Amino acid sequence: MSSPQKLPPFGLVKALNGFRNLVLKLHRSLFPGQVVLYEQVQAFWLLQPLYIAAELNIAEFLKEKPLSAEELAYKTGCRPEALYRILRALASEGIFKEKDGRCFMLNSRARALLEGEGSLRNMIIHHLGKINWSAQGNLLHTVKTGENAFTYTYGSDIYPYLQENHDELLRFERSMSDLSAMAFDPVISRYDFSPFKTIADIGGGEGLLLARILEKNMFAEGLLFDLPENSGKAAAFIASSGLNRRMTFIPGSFLEPFNIPADLYIMKNVLHNWDDEQCCLILANLRKVMPKRSKLLILEMVVPGPDRSSYSKMIDIQMLAAMPGGRERTKPEFHSLLKKSGLRLKRIIPTIAPLSILETVGE
Repeated sequence: MSSPQKLPPFGLVKALNGFRNLVLKLHRSLFPGQVVLYEQVQAFWLLQPLYIAAELNIAEFLKEKPLSAEELAYKTGCRPEALYRILRALASEGIFKEKDGRCFMLNSRARALLEGEGSLRNMIIHHLGKINWSAQGNLLHTVKTGENAFTYTYGSDIYPYLQENHDELLRFERSMSDLSAMAFDPVISRYDFSPFKTIADIGGGEGLLLARILEKNMFAEGLLFDLPENSGKAAAFIASSGLNRRMTFIPGSFLEPFNIPADLYIMKNVLHNWDDEQCCLILANLRKVMPKRSKLLILEMVVPGPDRSSYSKMIDIQMLAAMPGGRERTKPEFHSLLKKSGLRLKRIIPTIAPLSILETVGE
Protein backbone atom coordinates (compact mmCIF):
# COMPACT_ATOMS: atom_id res chain seq x y z
CA MET A 1 0.00 0.00 0.00
CA SER A 2 1.11 3.57 -0.67
CA SER A 3 2.00 5.86 2.21
CA PRO A 4 -0.63 8.38 3.38
CA GLN A 5 -0.53 11.83 1.86
CA LYS A 6 0.45 14.83 3.97
CA LEU A 7 -2.75 16.86 3.83
CA PRO A 8 -3.26 20.55 4.55
CA PRO A 9 -5.67 21.37 7.41
CA PHE A 10 -9.33 21.26 6.40
CA GLY A 11 -9.99 24.76 7.75
CA LEU A 12 -7.14 26.26 5.75
CA VAL A 13 -8.27 24.60 2.53
CA LYS A 14 -11.85 25.78 3.10
CA ALA A 15 -10.69 29.36 3.67
CA LEU A 16 -8.39 29.37 0.63
CA ASN A 17 -11.11 27.94 -1.62
CA GLY A 18 -13.52 30.60 -0.40
CA PHE A 19 -10.96 33.33 -1.10
CA ARG A 20 -10.19 31.90 -4.55
CA ASN A 21 -13.87 31.79 -5.49
CA LEU A 22 -14.33 35.35 -4.28
CA VAL A 23 -11.41 36.60 -6.39
CA LEU A 24 -12.68 34.67 -9.42
CA LYS A 25 -16.15 36.18 -9.06
CA LEU A 26 -14.65 39.64 -8.70
CA HIS A 27 -12.47 39.11 -11.78
CA ARG A 28 -15.44 37.96 -13.86
CA SER A 29 -17.67 40.78 -12.66
CA LEU A 30 -15.18 43.42 -13.89
CA PHE A 31 -15.19 42.29 -17.54
CA PRO A 32 -17.96 42.22 -20.15
CA GLY A 33 -19.90 38.96 -20.20
CA GLN A 34 -18.76 37.97 -23.69
CA VAL A 35 -15.10 38.36 -22.69
CA VAL A 36 -15.52 36.13 -19.65
CA LEU A 37 -17.50 33.59 -21.65
CA TYR A 38 -14.87 33.45 -24.39
CA GLU A 39 -12.21 32.92 -21.74
CA GLN A 40 -14.18 29.95 -20.40
CA VAL A 41 -14.62 28.48 -23.89
CA GLN A 42 -10.84 28.42 -24.32
CA ALA A 43 -10.66 25.45 -21.95
CA PHE A 44 -11.93 23.39 -24.90
CA TRP A 45 -8.59 23.77 -26.70
CA LEU A 46 -6.69 22.46 -23.69
CA LEU A 47 -8.49 19.12 -23.42
CA GLN A 48 -7.35 17.31 -26.55
CA PRO A 49 -3.66 18.35 -26.14
CA LEU A 50 -3.89 16.97 -22.59
CA TYR A 51 -5.34 13.71 -23.89
CA ILE A 52 -2.63 13.46 -26.56
CA ALA A 53 0.16 14.00 -24.02
CA ALA A 54 -1.34 11.30 -21.79
CA GLU A 55 -1.95 8.83 -24.63
CA LEU A 56 1.58 9.30 -26.04
CA ASN A 57 3.01 8.95 -22.51
CA ILE A 58 5.09 12.10 -22.95
CA ALA A 59 5.72 12.39 -19.22
CA GLU A 60 7.43 9.00 -19.12
CA PHE A 61 9.90 10.06 -21.83
CA LEU A 62 10.74 13.17 -19.80
CA LYS A 63 11.15 11.30 -16.52
CA GLU A 64 14.96 11.25 -16.67
CA LYS A 65 15.79 14.47 -18.50
CA PRO A 66 14.34 17.26 -20.68
CA LEU A 67 13.92 16.47 -24.36
CA SER A 68 13.28 18.54 -27.46
CA ALA A 69 10.06 18.37 -29.43
CA GLU A 70 12.02 16.66 -32.20
CA GLU A 71 13.34 13.98 -29.85
CA LEU A 72 9.87 13.40 -28.42
CA ALA A 73 8.39 13.21 -31.92
CA TYR A 74 10.92 10.54 -32.87
CA LYS A 75 10.14 8.49 -29.76
CA THR A 76 6.36 8.72 -30.21
CA GLY A 77 6.14 8.49 -34.01
CA CYS A 78 4.68 11.98 -34.42
CA ARG A 79 5.32 15.03 -36.59
CA PRO A 80 7.77 17.34 -34.76
CA GLU A 81 6.06 20.64 -35.57
CA ALA A 82 2.58 19.42 -34.65
CA LEU A 83 3.79 17.84 -31.40
CA TYR A 84 5.69 21.01 -30.51
CA ARG A 85 2.53 23.08 -30.85
CA ILE A 86 0.63 20.62 -28.63
CA LEU A 87 3.28 20.76 -25.90
CA ARG A 88 3.72 24.53 -26.21
CA ALA A 89 0.00 25.00 -25.56
CA LEU A 90 0.14 22.73 -22.51
CA ALA A 91 3.22 24.46 -21.12
CA SER A 92 1.49 27.82 -21.49
CA GLU A 93 -1.13 26.49 -19.04
CA GLY A 94 1.43 25.15 -16.56
CA ILE A 95 1.44 21.53 -17.77
CA PHE A 96 5.10 20.74 -18.61
CA LYS A 97 7.72 23.48 -18.73
CA GLU A 98 9.17 24.77 -21.99
CA LYS A 99 12.85 25.71 -22.13
CA ASP A 100 14.94 27.32 -24.86
CA GLY A 101 15.48 25.23 -27.97
CA ARG A 102 11.92 23.85 -27.99
CA CYS A 103 12.82 21.57 -25.07
CA PHE A 104 10.32 20.38 -22.49
CA MET A 105 10.63 19.07 -18.94
CA LEU A 106 8.33 17.78 -16.23
CA ASN A 107 6.81 20.00 -13.57
CA SER A 108 4.46 19.15 -10.70
CA ARG A 109 1.32 18.99 -12.84
CA ALA A 110 2.98 17.06 -15.65
CA ARG A 111 4.15 14.47 -13.10
CA ALA A 112 0.49 13.54 -12.60
CA LEU A 113 0.71 12.07 -16.13
CA LEU A 114 3.24 9.49 -14.96
CA GLU A 115 1.97 6.01 -14.09
CA GLY A 116 2.01 5.13 -10.40
CA GLU A 117 0.84 6.74 -7.18
CA GLY A 118 -0.92 10.04 -7.74
CA SER A 119 -1.33 9.43 -11.47
CA LEU A 120 -4.23 10.86 -13.48
CA ARG A 121 -3.04 9.44 -16.78
CA ASN A 122 -5.65 6.70 -17.08
CA MET A 123 -8.44 9.03 -15.97
CA ILE A 124 -7.47 11.58 -18.62
CA ILE A 125 -7.22 8.96 -21.38
CA HIS A 126 -10.60 7.48 -20.44
CA HIS A 127 -12.51 10.73 -20.02
CA LEU A 128 -10.93 12.64 -22.90
CA GLY A 129 -10.51 9.65 -25.23
CA LYS A 130 -12.63 8.69 -28.19
CA ILE A 131 -15.47 6.79 -26.51
CA ASN A 132 -16.31 9.44 -23.93
CA TRP A 133 -15.53 12.37 -26.24
CA SER A 134 -17.99 11.01 -28.80
CA ALA A 135 -20.68 10.43 -26.20
CA GLN A 136 -20.30 13.99 -24.89
CA GLY A 137 -20.70 15.18 -28.46
CA ASN A 138 -24.21 13.71 -28.41
CA LEU A 139 -25.26 15.31 -25.12
CA LEU A 140 -27.82 17.48 -26.92
CA HIS A 141 -29.62 14.26 -27.88
CA THR A 142 -29.93 13.43 -24.18
CA VAL A 143 -31.22 16.89 -23.33
CA LYS A 144 -33.87 16.71 -26.05
CA THR A 145 -34.97 13.08 -25.72
CA GLY A 146 -33.87 11.84 -22.30
CA GLU A 147 -31.99 8.95 -23.92
CA ASN A 148 -28.51 8.45 -22.51
CA ALA A 149 -25.86 9.87 -24.87
CA PHE A 150 -23.49 6.92 -24.46
CA THR A 151 -26.27 4.43 -25.22
CA TYR A 152 -27.37 6.48 -28.23
CA THR A 153 -23.79 6.66 -29.55
CA TYR A 154 -22.76 3.03 -29.08
CA GLY A 155 -26.05 1.12 -28.98
CA SER A 156 -25.27 -0.18 -25.49
CA ASP A 157 -25.07 1.07 -21.92
CA ILE A 158 -21.55 1.80 -20.73
CA TYR A 159 -20.97 -1.30 -18.59
CA PRO A 160 -22.00 -3.89 -21.23
CA TYR A 161 -19.92 -1.94 -23.75
CA LEU A 162 -16.86 -2.07 -21.51
CA GLN A 163 -17.30 -5.80 -20.89
CA GLU A 164 -17.09 -6.34 -24.65
CA ASN A 165 -14.09 -4.02 -25.10
CA HIS A 166 -11.39 -5.31 -22.77
CA ASP A 167 -8.81 -2.55 -23.32
CA GLU A 168 -11.39 0.14 -22.61
CA LEU A 169 -12.52 -1.79 -19.51
CA LEU A 170 -8.99 -1.89 -18.14
CA ARG A 171 -8.55 1.82 -18.79
CA PHE A 172 -11.87 2.56 -17.10
CA GLU A 173 -10.99 0.47 -14.04
CA ARG A 174 -7.58 2.11 -13.71
CA SER A 175 -9.20 5.51 -14.12
CA MET A 176 -11.65 4.82 -11.30
CA SER A 177 -8.86 3.48 -9.07
CA ASP A 178 -6.72 6.57 -9.65
CA LEU A 179 -9.60 8.91 -8.85
CA SER A 180 -10.61 6.90 -5.79
CA ALA A 181 -7.08 6.91 -4.40
CA MET A 182 -7.06 10.71 -4.37
CA ALA A 183 -9.96 10.72 -1.89
CA PHE A 184 -8.73 8.04 0.53
CA ASP A 185 -6.67 10.17 2.88
CA PRO A 186 -9.03 13.20 2.84
CA VAL A 187 -11.86 10.86 3.92
CA ILE A 188 -9.88 8.91 6.52
CA SER A 189 -8.49 12.10 8.07
CA ARG A 190 -12.03 13.45 8.68
CA TYR A 191 -13.67 10.43 10.32
CA ASP A 192 -12.87 8.33 13.39
CA PHE A 193 -13.09 4.67 12.38
CA SER A 194 -11.61 3.37 15.64
CA PRO A 195 -14.92 2.53 17.43
CA PHE A 196 -15.88 -0.04 14.77
CA LYS A 197 -14.76 -3.65 14.95
CA THR A 198 -16.28 -4.83 11.68
CA ILE A 199 -16.29 -2.56 8.63
CA ALA A 200 -18.01 -3.60 5.39
CA ASP A 201 -17.31 -1.86 2.09
CA ILE A 202 -20.37 -2.35 -0.15
CA GLY A 203 -19.39 -2.29 -3.82
CA GLY A 204 -15.78 -1.81 -2.76
CA GLY A 205 -14.07 -3.13 -5.89
CA GLU A 206 -10.72 -4.73 -5.14
CA GLY A 207 -10.57 -3.19 -1.66
CA LEU A 208 -8.26 -0.17 -1.90
CA LEU A 209 -10.25 2.06 0.45
CA LEU A 210 -11.05 -0.68 2.95
CA ALA A 211 -7.39 -1.68 3.14
CA ARG A 212 -6.34 1.91 3.86
CA ILE A 213 -8.90 2.10 6.67
CA LEU A 214 -7.77 -1.22 8.16
CA GLU A 215 -4.14 -0.12 8.07
CA LYS A 216 -5.01 2.77 10.39
CA ASN A 217 -7.29 0.65 12.61
CA MET A 218 -5.31 -2.42 13.62
CA PHE A 219 -8.12 -4.11 15.59
CA ALA A 220 -10.82 -3.85 12.92
CA GLU A 221 -11.86 -6.55 10.45
CA GLY A 222 -12.97 -5.75 6.92
CA LEU A 223 -15.65 -7.31 4.73
CA LEU A 224 -15.35 -6.49 1.04
CA PHE A 225 -18.61 -6.97 -0.88
CA ASP A 226 -18.63 -6.83 -4.67
CA LEU A 227 -19.59 -8.77 -7.80
CA PRO A 228 -18.20 -12.32 -8.14
CA GLU A 229 -16.21 -11.35 -11.25
CA ASN A 230 -14.07 -9.07 -9.07
CA SER A 231 -13.04 -11.87 -6.73
CA GLY A 232 -9.74 -12.59 -8.51
CA LYS A 233 -8.51 -9.01 -8.42
CA ALA A 234 -9.70 -8.59 -4.85
CA ALA A 235 -7.92 -11.78 -3.71
CA ALA A 236 -4.68 -10.70 -5.37
CA PHE A 237 -4.86 -7.25 -3.80
CA ILE A 238 -5.72 -8.55 -0.33
CA ALA A 239 -2.77 -10.94 -0.50
CA SER A 240 -0.38 -8.19 -1.64
CA SER A 241 -1.58 -5.84 1.10
CA GLY A 242 -0.82 -8.35 3.86
CA LEU A 243 -4.37 -8.16 5.21
CA ASN A 244 -5.39 -11.78 4.58
CA ARG A 245 -6.31 -12.35 8.22
CA ARG A 246 -8.41 -9.19 8.59
CA MET A 247 -10.02 -8.69 5.20
CA THR A 248 -12.50 -11.05 3.52
CA PHE A 249 -14.07 -10.85 0.07
CA ILE A 250 -17.79 -11.68 -0.12
CA PRO A 251 -19.25 -12.10 -3.63
CA GLY A 252 -22.70 -10.77 -4.43
CA SER A 253 -24.77 -7.91 -5.82
CA PHE A 254 -26.24 -5.05 -3.82
CA LEU A 255 -29.20 -5.10 -6.22
CA GLU A 256 -30.24 -8.40 -4.65
CA PRO A 257 -30.86 -9.29 -0.98
CA PHE A 258 -27.65 -9.98 0.96
CA ASN A 259 -26.70 -10.64 4.55
CA ILE A 260 -23.55 -8.94 5.84
CA PRO A 261 -23.68 -7.96 9.52
CA ALA A 262 -21.22 -5.17 10.39
CA ASP A 263 -20.75 -2.24 12.75
CA LEU A 264 -20.02 0.19 9.95
CA TYR A 265 -20.92 0.10 6.26
CA ILE A 266 -19.32 2.18 3.52
CA MET A 267 -20.66 3.00 0.07
CA LYS A 268 -18.26 5.08 -1.98
CA ASN A 269 -19.54 6.50 -5.27
CA VAL A 270 -22.18 3.79 -5.55
CA LEU A 271 -25.44 5.73 -5.53
CA HIS A 272 -24.44 8.32 -8.12
CA ASN A 273 -24.35 5.54 -10.74
CA TRP A 274 -28.06 4.72 -10.34
CA ASP A 275 -31.48 6.32 -10.65
CA ASP A 276 -33.62 6.95 -7.57
CA GLU A 277 -35.56 3.69 -7.84
CA GLN A 278 -32.39 1.59 -7.97
CA CYS A 279 -30.79 3.61 -5.18
CA CYS A 280 -33.79 2.94 -2.94
CA LEU A 281 -33.48 -0.77 -3.71
CA ILE A 282 -29.77 -0.78 -2.83
CA LEU A 283 -30.33 1.13 0.40
CA ALA A 284 -33.35 -0.96 1.40
CA ASN A 285 -31.37 -4.18 0.88
CA LEU A 286 -28.71 -2.82 3.21
CA ARG A 287 -31.18 -1.47 5.78
CA LYS A 288 -32.68 -4.94 6.21
CA VAL A 289 -29.36 -6.39 7.42
CA MET A 290 -27.98 -3.43 9.41
CA PRO A 291 -27.69 -4.32 13.11
CA LYS A 292 -29.01 -1.90 15.69
CA ARG A 293 -26.64 1.05 16.29
CA SER A 294 -24.65 0.32 13.13
CA LYS A 295 -23.90 3.16 10.73
CA LEU A 296 -23.60 3.69 7.00
CA LEU A 297 -21.13 6.15 5.50
CA ILE A 298 -22.13 7.32 2.03
CA LEU A 299 -19.10 8.86 0.33
CA GLU A 300 -20.43 11.04 -2.46
CA MET A 301 -20.37 14.61 -3.71
CA VAL A 302 -23.18 16.83 -2.46
CA VAL A 303 -24.44 19.37 -4.97
CA PRO A 304 -24.69 22.84 -3.35
CA GLY A 305 -27.38 25.46 -3.92
CA PRO A 306 -27.94 27.88 -6.81
CA ASP A 307 -25.00 29.84 -8.26
CA ARG A 308 -22.45 28.11 -6.04
CA SER A 309 -19.44 26.85 -7.95
CA SER A 310 -18.87 23.12 -7.45
CA TYR A 311 -17.03 20.25 -9.12
CA SER A 312 -20.15 18.18 -8.42
CA LYS A 313 -22.14 20.22 -10.95
CA MET A 314 -19.52 19.56 -13.61
CA ILE A 315 -19.12 15.82 -13.02
CA ASP A 316 -22.93 15.59 -13.05
CA ILE A 317 -22.71 16.38 -16.79
CA GLN A 318 -20.50 13.30 -17.18
CA MET A 319 -23.14 11.25 -15.38
CA LEU A 320 -25.87 12.71 -17.59
CA ALA A 321 -24.00 11.69 -20.73
CA ALA A 322 -22.58 8.32 -19.74
CA MET A 323 -24.60 6.72 -16.93
CA PRO A 324 -28.30 5.94 -17.55
CA GLY A 325 -30.10 7.37 -14.53
CA GLY A 326 -26.84 8.37 -12.84
CA ARG A 327 -26.58 11.78 -11.18
CA GLU A 328 -24.94 13.78 -8.42
CA ARG A 329 -27.46 14.75 -5.72
CA THR A 330 -28.30 17.62 -3.41
CA LYS A 331 -28.73 17.30 0.34
CA PRO A 332 -32.57 17.26 0.06
CA GLU A 333 -32.32 14.54 -2.62
CA PHE A 334 -30.18 12.40 -0.31
CA HIS A 335 -32.65 12.99 2.52
CA SER A 336 -35.49 11.78 0.30
CA LEU A 337 -33.68 8.61 -0.83
CA LEU A 338 -32.73 7.70 2.71
CA LYS A 339 -36.17 8.32 4.16
CA LYS A 340 -37.78 6.07 1.54
CA SER A 341 -35.28 3.34 2.47
CA GLY A 342 -35.79 3.49 6.23
CA LEU A 343 -32.60 5.45 6.91
CA ARG A 344 -31.82 8.88 8.33
CA LEU A 345 -29.03 11.30 7.48
CA LYS A 346 -27.35 12.16 10.78
CA ARG A 347 -24.72 14.62 9.53
CA ILE A 348 -22.61 15.60 6.52
CA ILE A 349 -18.87 15.90 7.01
CA PRO A 350 -17.08 17.82 4.23
CA THR A 351 -13.52 16.92 3.25
CA ILE A 352 -10.81 18.69 1.27
CA ALA A 353 -11.70 16.36 -1.61
CA PRO A 354 -14.93 16.82 -3.61
CA LEU A 355 -16.41 13.89 -1.66
CA SER A 356 -18.38 14.42 1.54
CA ILE A 357 -19.08 11.86 4.26
CA LEU A 358 -22.82 11.36 4.78
CA GLU A 359 -23.16 9.60 8.12
CA THR A 360 -26.39 7.62 8.08
CA VAL A 361 -28.28 5.55 10.65
CA GLY A 362 -31.47 3.47 10.72
CA GLU A 363 -34.76 5.20 11.50
